[in-house]
Amino acid sequence: FRFNASSISAFQAVQKSYRNIGGECGVSSIRKLDPKVAGKIAAGEIIERPASVVKELIENSLDASSSRIAVEISDGGKTMIRIEDNGDGIQSDELHLAVQNFSTSKIHEVDDISNILTLGFRGEALASIRSVSQLTIRSMAKGENVGREMQWRGEKLIKDSPYVRNPGTEIIVNNLFFNFPARKKFMASGSSELRRITSLIQSFALAFPETSYSLRNNDREILVYPASSLKARVEVVFGSGVLAHLEPFENRSGSLCLHGFTSMPNITRGNRSLQFLFVNRRHIKDRLLTHAIHQAYHSLIPRDRFPLVVLFLEIAPDEIDVNVHPAKTEIRFKNDREIHGLVSSTLRKALKAESFSFKEKVESVYRNIFPQKITEDSGAPGDVIRLPTYENAEGERVITGTGGNHLGGIFHEAPLSLFGNNFEGRIASGGNLYWQLHQSFILIQIRGGMVIVDQHAAHERILFNKAKNHLGGNKAPVQSLLFPATLELTPEEYERYEELSDILPSLGFEVKPFGMRSIIVQGIPAGVRNWNDGYLLQEILGDKDAGRTSIEQFLKTYACHSAIKAGTKLSTKEMESLTDQLFATEFPFTCPHGRPTMLRVDLGELEKRFHRTVSSEN
Repeated sequence: FRFNASSISAFQAVQKSYRNIGGECGVSSIRKLDPKVAGKIAAGEIIERPASVVKELIENSLDASSSRIAVEISDGGKTMIRIEDNGDGIQSDELHLAVQNFSTSKIHEVDDISNILTLGFRGEALASIRSVSQLTIRSMAKGENVGREMQWRGEKLIKDSPYVRNPGTEIIVNNLFFNFPARKKFMASGSSELRRITSLIQSFALAFPETSYSLRNNDREILVYPASSLKARVEVVFGSGVLAHLEPFENRSGSLCLHGFTSMPNITRGNRSLQFLFVNRRHIKDRLLTHAIHQAYHSLIPRDRFPLVVLFLEIAPDEIDVNVHPAKTEIRFKNDREIHGLVSSTLRKALKAESFSFKEKVESVYRNIFPQKITEDSGAPGDVIRLPTYENAEGERVITGTGGNHLGGIFHEAPLSLFGNNFEGRIASGGNLYWQLHQSFILIQIRGGMVIVDQHAAHERILFNKAKNHLGGNKAPVQSLLFPATLELTPEEYERYEELSDILPSLGFEVKPFGMRSIIVQGIPAGVRNWNDGYLLQEILGDKDAGRTSIEQFLKTYACHSAIKAGTKLSTKEMESLTDQLFATEFPFTCPHGRPTMLRVDLGELEKRFHRTVSSEN
């Protein structure tokens, strides 16, 4: 590089400016921060927005054994936050300590950090709130005749006087971030901040249903939660209509205790906003627990849908670390694998426990969709029709969905009809009610509209359900091959074959090793019609997901590759058989990957699309 006189002078000026702030050629010296600067940095880690203030103050109120907590805010908390409780209160001679950094009554020694049973413990919250707001604290402890009031403007104390009130504490936070403009400009709108606070109070209301809560915004009542039981609180938060679709669960394993409510697969949301996870009543966001929930539902609902869950995990305090996040929203488990398995298996059992009553709901839907399929031998239209079941090796009642009439084509066995065996007589009205669209979708005329079934997704669900039943002890029927197929596998495919060699016979595959990386197939599941000289099995073994994570993942892969494809022509009887078998599965409304198997289009919706009205027809 070439430097002229002016460029050298400019470089020397920059170099001098770095030295002036204590650095040598851009390397600054180490200095102790001013307490005011340090306080704002600490506050920035804990107090991000008005909801952060509400969270910290409600936690303090709950730790003080409050049975009533009233929250009042203005402009979503941006202008004013007021929280009043009827808890133990703060001793008058200790109130000044409450707003000092790291002043706490929760811990005294290092070992106390490993045995934390309270929501707060660091002693940072009030100090952080005070440093970035105009703070007023009024408190009187139980047993005192006179309490104390203190007012702060940032770091400056502007009032300290006696105060008389009922035992408990009232804290008012005005003009949050008034002295911290860099943080203030990042606050969202008042309505957005209100939504966060509302959701936050809902989580506390679920965690501590024995406590009453109220929320007012701009002098308007938003929430009122009287003290109640957990079930009653869940009903208030979620609604009575949703509560009917929530299944309670409870399980214990050693020192772990798990309980709560989870939704059936027909009730989901587009996000996790209605998944409330509590560890020792602390509301947390945890990837381990959310993944365990996902595992329990992953073959029942679409990937972009999420169940409603209220989950409580009680665990010994020395088995978790709650001191890993400034806002205490994350924790670390010592034995994360055990907890993951407990959550996933418990939710699965809850869904299975409800499966029969869920079946009755499915039957009700089936009757509403196909009212013409009521026959003389099926009982009165209002009777509850029981689906055929058997008891597997684990003692569970399993839906079979199979019977004895061979229809050919797709299925080796036709379903035992939900409404009797009179196949021809089930169609009460004349004409064909089943049509195939683009050899991919089944259109079914029903009373008041139509149902559209995705034939591939529907068959996937049927095969997946059958495969699970076969692994449970009801071995699949086998169709022997007239000419056994010899398949030469890739190293990856052969490795997966060895992993799955104990499972394949239960599904109906009769397979034996045949030399190096080759197998001979002598039998296949009865009714499979896309065998394609062995390409089907190679396709299953070659799938990158098959056998890699779990048996259930392999079953999903098997069902996907074995199911009829789009473009397969079906007869009327095959379409009807497919529909009947679909409704005989555990969860007929989604495929194992969570995609919907059917859509219902009401006649009113069609008329609306065509702008049909009585007046227009006249």
